[in-house]
Amino acid sequence: MFVDKMKELFKFQSSESWSFLTSSLNTLGDSHFAIVSFLNNNIENGKAFNTGEKYLRLYGVLSSVYIHFRAISTLADLAKTKTNELEDKFKNLKINFLRNAISAHPVNFKLNESIANFKVVRYSVNDHGLLEIVNMKNEFKSYDLNKSIIEYIEFSENTLEAVIRKIIENRYDSSSVKRPKLIQELEEFKR
Repeated sequence: MFVDKMKELFKFQSSESWSFLTSSLNTLGDSHFAIVSFLNNNIENGKAFNTGEKYLRLYGVLSSVYIHFRAISTLADLAKTKTNELEDKFKNLKINFLRNAISAHPVNFKLNESIANFKVVRYSVNDHGLLEIVNMKNEFKSYDLNKSIIEYIEFSENTLEAVIRKIIENRYDSSSVKRPKLIQELEEFKR
């Protein structure tokens, strides 16, 4: 059967792994389109969007980053490169904080054993890229949304490179010709 052959070739732990691989790759591609589209067009895209549309674009890109990372995390798990460090690095990215604070958990954000709340300052939802976030103590802090996304992209590219390298090593572990050739192509692709 096909999935059993894929399990053997890629050294997966279960036959369902192929389905998770293909689903993760589809999700990765789709969410990447959303992230790149946002970076190219920002929140307003030179148009007079109403406030609701601006929030849809903001929430959309924050959700897309999270979905993108979950797909990468699944790929890392399949390739046996996933570590707690990977999750911790993502948790420490500014884009993850923004997603949690203003999109996923604005009224029930777990922060050091307590619950906090945050809100985005409405006038800052624009193409200038600096989001103003207010915490429950009424303290304002600015976040550069585009820089936060670019920081995430660099993190995701480095993670994907490690995953791809491991997949190549697993798949071609006995090939003294194919394995180094693919690793070299991966190195050239990075440049």
